[in-house]
Amino acid sequence: MSYLVYFAGPFFLGIAGAKFLRQRTELFFIGVAAFLVTWAVMQLLVAGTSQALGLTDRSFLYGVLVAVVAGIFEESTRHIVFQRFAVFRTNRTWRASLTYAFGHHGMETVIVGATLLLITLVLRFDPGAISNPATLRMCQELDSLGGAAKLYNAVERLAVGLLIHACFSAVVMLGVARGQLRWLLLAIAWHFGHDLVGFNLGRIAPGWIAAKAWVGIIIVAYSYAITRLWRALSRIDPANASSGACPGPSPLILPGRPI
Repeated sequence: MSYLVYFAGPFFLGIAGAKFLRQRTELFFIGVAAFLVTWAVMQLLVAGTSQALGLTDRSFLYGVLVAVVAGIFEESTRHIVFQRFAVFRTNRTWRASLTYAFGHHGMETVIVGATLLLITLVLRFDPGAISNPATLRMCQELDSLGGAAKLYNAVERLAVGLLIHACFSAVVMLGVARGQLRWLLLAIAWHFGHDLVGFNLGRIAPGWIAAKAWVGIIIVAYSYAITRLWRALSRIDPANASSGACPGPSPLILPGRPI
């Protein structure tokens, strides 16, 4: 059931969301494709750089590298899409940015689900393929979760992550609509800080304590931020303010460690 949420959930939510917001589903699929291409480039860059620098995937500097690459590439991709793609040039609204966020985050959710499925298959058929003891232990802990816990994690990833990416997309869209590059720089810095904290939650405090605190911050801060961003974008194009409502956050836990 959890894999159904990971693989089918993003497309159901994205297509239904686009219809609710009265946006073309093309915007959703552009978000899906844009993130997939960006993610592939980021994986190659992070793998090559970490190997050249001798970084392990559990080191602090590796987390910094991942956060820098994610912030720069993901937010720059949003900016290019919003600025250059014809379907966005005449539709620089909060609804368009949210529809793109459905696709961007939806593809990210699918990748998370595929990763978890791969972990399960490796542990079942070739556990020796995971040579690092710490990585093997982490994979075993993930795989040992009960069905209810796995379903909860899947819904959590799908719902709360959307709030975060809705904020990032709205910030970039606000900058494009106003013709101000500083909003892109803000989105990059915000994304970097978010990923860096998430990557290092285990270093800050015991896992569950850090996760609960992080969830509280996300619910309060990102809910406030998306409300302000929605109002700012609506003031640019008041005609779009009355069409649909930006979905609020879901009180679910965001996984501490980003992709």
